[in-house]
Amino acid sequence: MILKIARISYDPVIIYASEELKRCLEKMDPSLHILLLTYPQWRGPWKNTIWLGQDPMLEKELPEVENSELDDAIAINVQAGEGYITGANPRAVLIAAFRFLRELGAAWVRPKDGEILPACDVYSRSVSVKEAPSCRHRGICIEGAVSLEHVTDMIDWMPRVGLNAYFNQFWIPATFYERWYEHQQNPTMEDYPITLDEVEGLRDTTVYEIKRRGLLYHATGHGWTCEPFGISGTGWDPERTQTVPEEAKQYLALVNGKRELWGNIPLNTNLCYSNPVVRRTISQSVADYCTKTPEADYLHVWLADGINNHCECESCIQKRPSDWYIDLLNEIDEEMSAKNLKAKIVFLMYCDLYWPPVETKLNNPDRFVLMFAPITRTYTHSLTEAADYDAEKLPEYIRNQCVLPKSVEENLCWLEQWKKFFGGDSFDFDYHYMWDHHKDFSHISMNRVLFEDMKGLRKLKLNGMVSCQNQRVWLPSGFGMAAMAAALWDREADFDTVAKQYFLSAFGADGVAVFRYLEDISTLSVPSYLRKELGTISSEAAESIGKIPAKLAAFETVIRENCAKDLPDAQRRSWEYLSFHREICARLAPAVQKQAEGNTEEASALFKNFKDYLQKIEPEIADALDVCLMITVLSGIFH
Repeated sequence: MILKIARISYDPVIIYASEELKRCLEKMDPSLHILLLTYPQWRGPWKNTIWLGQDPMLEKELPEVENSELDDAIAINVQAGEGYITGANPRAVLIAAFRFLRELGAAWVRPKDGEILPACDVYSRSVSVKEAPSCRHRGICIEGAVSLEHVTDMIDWMPRVGLNAYFNQFWIPATFYERWYEHQQNPTMEDYPITLDEVEGLRDTTVYEIKRRGLLYHATGHGWTCEPFGISGTGWDPERTQTVPEEAKQYLALVNGKRELWGNIPLNTNLCYSNPVVRRTISQSVADYCTKTPEADYLHVWLADGINNHCECESCIQKRPSDWYIDLLNEIDEEMSAKNLKAKIVFLMYCDLYWPPVETKLNNPDRFVLMFAPITRTYTHSLTEAADYDAEKLPEYIRNQCVLPKSVEENLCWLEQWKKFFGGDSFDFDYHYMWDHHKDFSHISMNRVLFEDMKGLRKLKLNGMVSCQNQRVWLPSGFGMAAMAAALWDREADFDTVAKQYFLSAFGADGVAVFRYLEDISTLSVPSYLRKELGTISSEAAESIGKIPAKLAAFETVIRENCAKDLPDAQRRSWEYLSFHREICARLAPAVQKQAEGNTEEASALFKNFKDYLQKIEPEIADALDVCLMITVLSGIFH
């Protein structure tokens, strides 16, 4: 049977969408023979034809949005093989094409080997969807240890679940690639020392893949305090040989009477922001970067990483760091406006910048997007659980003596103060999958917090999230990522409904049992203990964690039986990952239990056994778990 996909565009993103739609539909319904046709405009209903793309005649079918270039409204009306799939922009059309397939039963439970395309009689199905996402910003930021394939696999997966933005940190994101190619934390694997030129090539390849799918591209972040001055900022390694040009030394922040690199790490080193040469050098560098990198939709201009390292010279102490920051941002806007550059500038409240400006204002607010980066918050509680917090209790700003908040209440109170200064577009930049998932044996408790955080963002006047995270977060499952995407798209989504749908897709008939099993493991692992919120020794945590081996043993038969079943490849792989996860937990739980009991010597020996096993199996699980970051994070518990 012939089905026609008529794309209403020559746009490369819509061409890609049509090719993916054809590929998937032919796998789901082998009786179909699909013809791809291209027309510059929609010509009305045609028999056996799905129209894919944008056309003025279809705009009335879309929900209204604030900005059609940024907000991904979609409309689908396909009845028995006839109708249209459209969106507010080419990226939205791609998202809509994948949504149509998901309505037919398709699922992508993780990148690469997680595609599930069940048999479907396309001509017997009807799909009608008309939606706009709850949040504009639905993105992922590079972190962890990555190969090129890890990053491009993530980029490929994102629009399939409705995510729309990717962020490459730094001018050259070397540290993330070095961790993988040099196999840091795993001496059993052969390393491949990678050069900065090679990393630039990898970055450019990822930008191509981002733009091939029409995703919004976020660029840089930390680095503006060193790169424009001839100082390389590619990571946080203090052992790197750092050369500071003589001319640049006068521009470094004066801290404790010295102008020098902070901890020998350029990314962590602030500058003398009262110096007009410093601001002019950065603003011109930003404009030059945007001119040379037109792909960047959002350019992040951050100050240095770290806290309590701002300049103490007589000029700088006259204003808060945030006031000097706003002065810098205004000069950047002037440079960009003079060159007619359209990229949005992302500025952040982070570390010393939690204290908002008191003397300055943004001259052109429309240029800017505020980023809330609560890096010291707890993930034991959701942002939506926050009680009222009296702003009078917020600490006064004292230069280089700041203490950052851990409670969600105080974090949100600081956000409220910034919102009084800036009422424009904003998003959360959060770290659920950066470190915290390694402190929850199966992630489910953390996933609930993540899900509720995403649902509550609009109430906090935040228009979404860019998740700063490991790229390989698919073991024991990819449920947390699916849940994050679902809640960012629809703030009315229900956790249990999303969980049931995901686990049945990923594991088949026993999927609900898997969820309950992982939920038990998560609760018993007492994530708040691993977050160091219960102290070093906790008899309650030790007792709870001590029950995990019995849970693992009780479910072993279910795992083994499903691994032996004739299942679709993606589901079979899900069970294999779950089997590895059981072995990982069987080694980690006793180590953490002994640590909680105060038996540090035995705990260290057991942790070494756990680490040795993880390193041994890394080649088999490398696409699903960031072994480097897991070892790095958990090592902090045992030392």
